Amino acid sequence: MKFATALLALASSALAAPPTPLAGREDKECMTRAEAADMVEIYRKLIAEYKAEDCEKYCAADFVDNSDSINSFLDQPLGGPTFATKEIFMEAQLSNPPFPVVVDSIAAVDCDVVALRWHATFGEAMKPSKGITILTNTKEAGYWQIKVIDVEFNSLTWLLDMGGNYTWDG
Repeated sequence: MKFATALLALASSALAAPPTPLAGREDKECMTRAEAADMVEIYRKLIAEYKAEDCEKYCAADFVDNSDSINSFLDQPLGGPTFATKEIFMEAQLSNPPFPVVVDSIAAVDCDVVALRWHATFGEAMKPSKGITILTNTKEAGYWQIKVIDVEFNSLTWLLDMGGNYTWDG
């Protein structure tokens, strides 16, 4: 019984204690949930309603986009950056049609990182391709900008929506 009482006392004191900042974040400004929602909307616009001026303003100078889902379409090595610079991303977005990205939820906000779930339904197959995106943000310019996009999605469904096909040999 003494063990249960001691455990209960420890648990209640831990709940009452103020949160301890994570290592390396003591002096770092963190996003509010509202700011995170704003960054998610900027991301959605970069994909669904691309305008170069949005990318110029809201993508950091050292921006990078990583996606093995996209790398598989572009015949690029898996595990490497998809768009290694802001300029390469901008050029790719100018040549891509807009995709109707619908944000399903903001799954987590952790200081300067936002995780979101989304889907896009379009094209020939009209099947929802679901995806997960992690946005790492920075406030070096005095306002929040996207520094890194890590995105993965159901690329086989996306392929069908783009009018492609695949054969399962299994």
